[in-house]
Amino acid sequence: MRPKFPRLTRHAFGAVALAVVAVPAALAAQQNDDGRDIIVTAQSADDTRRALDECLARHCPPDEDMRLTLAHAENQFVAGDYRHARGTMLASLGRNRRFGEQFPVEVSDLMRANARVAAHLGEAEAYMYSLSDMRRTLENAFGSDDARVLAAQIEVADARARLGHAAEARAKYQSIAADATRLNLPRIAAFAQIRDALSDLGGEPAQRNRSRVRAASAVLAHIAGNGAAVGSDLALVADVILARVEREAGDMTRTNALITRFAAGQGATRPLLISGDPIALPDRTNIAEDLIGMNAALQRLGPNVDNRWVDVGYWINADGRVGDVEVLRSQGGGHWVQLVENSIKSRQYTPLRREASLGSPGFYMVERYTLTAHYRRDCTGSMLRCRDPQLTIERMDLTPEESARAAS
Repeated sequence: MRPKFPRLTRHAFGAVALAVVAVPAALAAQQNDDGRDIIVTAQSADDTRRALDECLARHCPPDEDMRLTLAHAENQFVAGDYRHARGTMLASLGRNRRFGEQFPVEVSDLMRANARVAAHLGEAEAYMYSLSDMRRTLENAFGSDDARVLAAQIEVADARARLGHAAEARAKYQSIAADATRLNLPRIAAFAQIRDALSDLGGEPAQRNRSRVRAASAVLAHIAGNGAAVGSDLALVADVILARVEREAGDMTRTNALITRFAAGQGATRPLLISGDPIALPDRTNIAEDLIGMNAALQRLGPNVDNRWVDVGYWINADGRVGDVEVLRSQGGGHWVQLVENSIKSRQYTPLRREASLGSPGFYMVERYTLTAHYRRDCTGSMLRCRDPQLTIERMDLTPEESARAAS
């Protein structure tokens, strides 16, 4: 029997995967000995609540407080209780923000986790402010030239891009790349350049600026051919993005070469997404009636996206193809869940290395998707907040560290 829902052993908030959509904290972790993810042992919500309460009762050290806070907040988040998960972290930040100089990594991890949950709640301002606080905490402790700070700046730029400030994000990426080059941090520079290139390669191909596409492709080609300096992982990411651009133009040469290269024994030990269809959400003019209704007052308040999430499990087989996609748990439901499933089913990942694929069914993945919409303050004619009519989907990786590579 294949597992229906693997035991969670990796902290969901600390999970990072160095792929096209990776969180750049992974870069800083490779540049600094103390850049790290938070690892916890799976416990029930009652256990993590009790452990945190006992910690606070005995006035435990701040780093222990924050570690137990994240463990309990993860359990609350996985259970779908986003608001209490964020409340747990905000309370801990209230207690421990002042220890940023003494425990900068722990405080910044807590701020990053708070930002991620805020994004799932549609709290765009809190999402942005938390990431900015995270960057400032690291900068105050380590200085502006530290790799962790530059990586955090990329996260802030990513947030600006996601919230619709593309020009500002591009300027930030370019500035970070220049600083990283000056400081001889080629991985940070390459990651910022990849992000900048992606900003020129978004949207429909016919609407892209051709000169920017050419410039972005040249940058990616340079990174793809410079694995010795930037790392084979980032070189591969650049190659994958180039393959996508060329595939959109009808040229499958690079895509086929990538698949052949991995099939010939150069496969990955962890899956990397080569291609896949985006989640095709309707735009603001075509919102499902079950989310907003026809009442004029409700329309001003925006779509009802409270408690709409789904956990999807699927296998990435040894050849990189996706199989056995299934909804493990869900809250709220709706037609958008099928859109998520369709997107996952369309994916092609890098095949596994030959030695890794022998006798293995592949990787079992678990991902949380949340349907949400950003809060706004300018749509009801009062101080009452409302939801933006444009829906968004937030994703978080819940895959265990071992990726449940168990026999079927």
